[in-house]
Amino acid sequence: MFSCRQLCNLTLICHPNRWLKKLDLRMKHERREICLFIDNFSGHKVSYEPSNISLEFFEPNMTSFIQPCDAGIIGCFKALYCRTFCARAVDLDAAGERNIYKLTLLEGMTMAKAAWEAVSAETIQHCWDHTKIQLYVLTTVDNNLC
Repeated sequence: MFSCRQLCNLTLICHPNRWLKKLDLRMKHERREICLFIDNFSGHKVSYEPSNISLEFFEPNMTSFIQPCDAGIIGCFKALYCRTFCARAVDLDAAGERNIYKLTLLEGMTMAKAAWEAVSAETIQHCWDHTKIQLYVLTTVDNNLC
């Protein structure tokens, strides 16, 4: 089973057909059939026809209703990042620094990593619940999934 983080990373791969084929072969090997929901983003062109994956494309303008990341996960991540960024700026200002908003790429990446790790499993679960696309309700939140 894929973790939430792995699924998010998999959707960012530049070669979706290669990823889809790899997932399809894995499902075939495991003798499983799955349904993969895909938004109508123009970059989601699929030329590979999987045998063990049913592809379902969402109707236009459905993104905010059906995608948990757009239902609050990204907003939560951005709020946590901004809180850290602003607190850092205040600390630098108090220390007498001139350019309080300047940061290195490594600092930005470290802050983004910390912000993502601070997004709680409960927040992710709530956003999934908001979409109402789950077939069942989880009774507990497994922190190992996210």
